[in-house]
Amino acid sequence: MSVAALALVAPLASAALTDPSDPVPAPTDRVTDTSQLPSGWQKSGDRIVTYDGDATGLHVLVADAADAYRWHTAATLSEPGVDTDQWIGQTCVTGSGDRAVVVYAPRQAVNDQQGFQQGAFAAVVDLADGRVTKLPELVSLAYFNPGCGDGEQAVLTRPQGDDTELLTVDTARAKLVRQQTVAGQLTSAVPFGNEIAAAQGDAVVSVDAKGDTSTLARTGGTPFRLVPDAHHGLAYQVPDGKQVQVRRVTSAGSDQLLGSGALGSLAVHGNGGRVFVTGQDAEEAVKHSALPRSWRTLDVPASAEVSTTGSLALTSVGNGTEAAGGRKTAADLAQPVGIDAVLPGSDSSVGFKVVPKAAARGAEQSPALSDGVHTDSVHMKTTADDDPATSTTDPDRACAVTRNDPKLQSLQPSTAQAEWATDLAVQGKLDVRRRSGWNGSELPSYTPQGLFPSTPLKGGGRVPAQVMLGVLSQESNLLQASSRAAAGESSNFIQGGYYGNAGSVHTVNWAAADCGYGIAQVTSGMAKADTTYTAEQQQALTVDYAANIAAGLQILQDKWNQLYDRGLLVNGGDPKYLENWWLALWAYNSGLNLPSSTDASAPWGLGWFNNPANGLYPADRTMFLSSGYDDARTPNLWTYPERVLGWAAYSQQKTDPATGAAVRAFTVGEWPSGAPAAEPAHDTFCKPTANDCDITKPRKVAGSSQPEGPCQRDDFKCWWHQPVSWTDCTATCGTEVLKYAAGDPEPKVAAPHPAACTSTLPANALIVDDVPNTVKFRVGSTNPCAGKRNWTSRGTLTFTFGSAQQNGATVYPSKIDFHQLGAGFGGHFWLTHTRVPSYTDSVVTGTWTPDRKVVGSAEVMVHLPDHEANTPSATYRIDLGDGTVVEKTISQDTGGKNAWVSLGSYDFAGTPSVSLSSATADGTGDASIAWDALAFVPVRGK
Repeated sequence: MSVAALALVAPLASAALTDPSDPVPAPTDRVTDTSQLPSGWQKSGDRIVTYDGDATGLHVLVADAADAYRWHTAATLSEPGVDTDQWIGQTCVTGSGDRAVVVYAPRQAVNDQQGFQQGAFAAVVDLADGRVTKLPELVSLAYFNPGCGDGEQAVLTRPQGDDTELLTVDTARAKLVRQQTVAGQLTSAVPFGNEIAAAQGDAVVSVDAKGDTSTLARTGGTPFRLVPDAHHGLAYQVPDGKQVQVRRVTSAGSDQLLGSGALGSLAVHGNGGRVFVTGQDAEEAVKHSALPRSWRTLDVPASAEVSTTGSLALTSVGNGTEAAGGRKTAADLAQPVGIDAVLPGSDSSVGFKVVPKAAARGAEQSPALSDGVHTDSVHMKTTADDDPATSTTDPDRACAVTRNDPKLQSLQPSTAQAEWATDLAVQGKLDVRRRSGWNGSELPSYTPQGLFPSTPLKGGGRVPAQVMLGVLSQESNLLQASSRAAAGESSNFIQGGYYGNAGSVHTVNWAAADCGYGIAQVTSGMAKADTTYTAEQQQALTVDYAANIAAGLQILQDKWNQLYDRGLLVNGGDPKYLENWWLALWAYNSGLNLPSSTDASAPWGLGWFNNPANGLYPADRTMFLSSGYDDARTPNLWTYPERVLGWAAYSQQKTDPATGAAVRAFTVGEWPSGAPAAEPAHDTFCKPTANDCDITKPRKVAGSSQPEGPCQRDDFKCWWHQPVSWTDCTATCGTEVLKYAAGDPEPKVAAPHPAACTSTLPANALIVDDVPNTVKFRVGSTNPCAGKRNWTSRGTLTFTFGSAQQNGATVYPSKIDFHQLGAGFGGHFWLTHTRVPSYTDSVVTGTWTPDRKVVGSAEVMVHLPDHEANTPSATYRIDLGDGTVVEKTISQDTGGKNAWVSLGSYDFAGTPSVSLSSATADGTGDASIAWDALAFVPVRGK
């Protein structure tokens, strides 16, 4: 995106947004005024661990009191080949404070039930030396995962069918030591003595080594946030209507109420047997006389992150990109993190600014991912378009539109363009004319809502713009193209499960492909075998964000109509109110389970996963983003409709290039009494007579293995299928605010990486571009190189792709991390990331070959793009045309410039070629390597 336009760069947490005119010193990575610290801090063992994610990974950040809380990066966790704009997750610290257990995943995992429940990675991080041990199992992204005890063990959980699997980790050995499957849904599991404590329905239970459960305490609701203390006790919270109780149960089953307050006003935290009750009124809410010796109250915000001894509490952590679309920087740089903190028991507050190390340990592939069977890269003489060994595209794919076709690139919109298209689409006026060949495609002329007409809503009215903007924010962070592309730049479409690889850079599983495309993640109709859409429609919604928004709007309208036909209306069903789209949003994400045609008593309706009563989500959460943009660090704490309505009420963020301030990325809805006023209670969709759900009086189904809990069915089919009303929308609900009227022109945007259109080489240079002359470089309907191109490509760039044998078939995992960008020389180049040669299934080799012989001396020049090319070890193999091969290794980092770089002069004797492989001795999957144009320049006098 243009730096002079609406740049989505990183607005930091408030600590990092110091006004230059403010006399308060700018934040640093440590406490500079150590007089603020308590006496004896130099010998304190206090440690604070937090985390923050961006496109480079989930950064585990550590600071010690003895070092004036100087922050450093213990690890940056990511998985090679996973294309995401933000890594999310959470951590817990072991009793010694020496290790952290981390759960992490790409942001888009929260949009998919399987990804949420069984798609997160786990690792043990040694906080002293940064050693990272990734664990061999995928786990849940639920807010309570992982759970640390008072020693060096931790528990990870994941749903397993109707049951819950508990995985015990010995962090000292950094390995799994026990896996147990327990009937029913268990949450908030932590080590407790020699057993595991967890919440199960309306009870706190212990689980022994055999997987048998016994009840420690009965509660009036579902317990959450379990924290072991140093005296055989367990702190926990339980909702009580609009209140929350803080309780303690012992291993002997003695249960005690220690205090209560408004739901969301108190929280329990802990480490190493210490328990901290946080909340601005915690001291008044909790009976100090009844507190065990290892318990303390801290008058800090309930949501604060607390250090190991309670000497520091973090009140805000963030880099700003969590709510700003998360677009990658040119060099995949980690975003600076702003941290606000208070010192409990004093009036002192401190601010920090931390620059994480993106290259810290943690980028190697997790053993939880199968890496297939490595084979040598396939070298074939044929260059037929349908040969997956040499074609940049995927002829063997399961989805309709292939990646890496230079004629099917997606244009990245600015946030203004996304809002413009949304505003016009909901009005049924997205009729902007796309000329034939738009964005370099071969599409005929069309209009977005000519291809995808708006569907009338049953009952009248239309979709509010902010509802659709919320959907787009949650589905894709307002990205049509890969996060590698800035606004105004083209690349492959943003996609989640195109390869069915579940995050592995070594696995291709077409049978598991999820064909979600673009800004609305349109999936229906986008499988290769699906004929719902024509080929023209499929290609249009791939390359054009406006067409994609029109298609996504159609899907949302269809969900509303589907529910309307069955009487599933909210608050009377007036579609102008944003909250009334709650059920349609639920269906948009996880679908509607239709009634059985043969069994009238069979459950049907909206699934349990997105029910706010589900124990996967904390009972004391408030509306998404209502507490601030830190909520965007952990979107997994809210259901899909909650997240969408949160975006609709608070917007994403962008940086105003004129002031540097963080501002809203799009217009938000309007509420009479503030957005949270009409948020439904978490038990709104939990009624015994409606869906076998009762959050206040859990009961057990006769003969069922499912324990007592909100959902009382063995199969978790507590599906909602009734109309619901929780507020008077005329008094409390939100309505849309349009920024763009029908007929308003499409906003303009200038790409930050303009193409190098003109050759600066001598006129007799023999240029071989990376794409054929038939590929047209366009940005929308504009040709940025019009009148500037003074060259013609005289040859070809061909590729060979590393393969693997998987499930009896040859697949090409090397294409997972292979990309194209509409920049560089002539407006196109290819890239991947370097890997060591042993990863043969990840290796890509490109070979430039001119269409004629070169005889005599010539200088070989390679064009390097101004971004996404930074390997220090690009080794070019130059065939002189007579069988002689020489090698030249250079750095591809040009310092942010489009540049021709010499590979040296050589005496040629025939048709030459130059090859470049992504296999390097230092390849870790981090450094990018690019293939752009190459040229042979005759040397005079030789």
